[in-house]
Amino acid sequence: MTFNPNKPNVMYIDLNSCFASVEQQANPLLRHRPVAVVHSDAPYGCILAPSVEAKLWGVKTGMSLKEGQDKCPLLIARTADPPKYREVHHRFAALLSDYSSNPLAKSIDEFVLILPTGCNPVGVVQEIKSRIKSEIGDYLRVSVGISTNQNLAKLASGLHKPDGLDVIDQTNYLEIYEKIVLQDFCGINVRNEARLNRVGIFTPTQFYQASPQLLHSAFQSILGDYWYSRLRGYEVDDVTFQTRSFGQSYVLPHPMDRAEWYPIMAKLVSKAGRRMRQDGYSASATHISLHYSDHTSYKLSHKLKTSLQSEHDLIAAVNSLTPKSNKKVKKVAVTLFSIGHDDNQESLFIDKVKEKRLVAALDSLNTRYGEYTISYASLLGSVGHVKDAIAFGKI
Repeated sequence: MTFNPNKPNVMYIDLNSCFASVEQQANPLLRHRPVAVVHSDAPYGCILAPSVEAKLWGVKTGMSLKEGQDKCPLLIARTADPPKYREVHHRFAALLSDYSSNPLAKSIDEFVLILPTGCNPVGVVQEIKSRIKSEIGDYLRVSVGISTNQNLAKLASGLHKPDGLDVIDQTNYLEIYEKIVLQDFCGINVRNEARLNRVGIFTPTQFYQASPQLLHSAFQSILGDYWYSRLRGYEVDDVTFQTRSFGQSYVLPHPMDRAEWYPIMAKLVSKAGRRMRQDGYSASATHISLHYSDHTSYKLSHKLKTSLQSEHDLIAAVNSLTPKSNKKVKKVAVTLFSIGHDDNQESLFIDKVKEKRLVAALDSLNTRYGEYTISYASLLGSVGHVKDAIAFGKI
């Protein structure tokens, strides 16, 4: 199979250093200075996003704030402000919809567009970049990759950050492959690289030249066939995977007894349940995991006879799994799984229609006036815990 001869029309757009750039856009005093957006401004708070300037000092996502400040003494920490980032995300989506009927959000800071046949992709990118600066923020920069499939378009978007623009097509793909390493491909992590190494593949060029049989041997699955096609510019990633669960976890600020951690557990269930309802699902199984201060743990799951949506029912279901132990807890995690779209099954004992209207009304009020404007009494005592956050790869 030769490389895809079609003209590249898949565009991958990445907002550079998203959270930090938005903070710098909002506050001009932070511009051109090393900034780190953190979950907490405590010394061991996790760095969620370093600015372009901070990255030049070696500051990376996942470091503690102290580690970042050791590398860059001038580092400025800003606590994450998720509503601000979501607002910029929605503005991006609205702008990009002028160029594609269905821009696909891959995460809070990444979009994929399929451009109409016959347009000039490079010209479109230049126009988009100009409009971003004039309509959304003059300090915001995006790196854009263009290719014949999503995987190679994403690879192209990362070749010249920040503010880059690169195209990968049948004229230059081998030249690109010779300049990168295996882990530059989205989907090739340390483990997959080791699998390739075991069959004698150590470079992207060798990866491209490998036969379908050799790649199948490396991955021991159909994934080898997918990579054979990806590397030749054919699309195999245009698939939407079904959500299988909704979960929340929280590391407690100090070991707590049941009276202290129970409201926090209820809040975790509430947040997971609201996300689940927003996506139109209900759950028929629940799970709880507790990590104790003595380094032991407790885990229990339960399959329900009916599917649940409301916070009241979900909190009660998870509560039924909690132990009666008085041991101090340092981490709580809850998961709602066995999910499916609501089948509108009526009940002989509960007015499901009335219950759904009540749940929808509560969600609507909290969306309009702020989270937990109205909440269940079981959440009392959770104020200040489980702050709003954007998980990686989410919106």
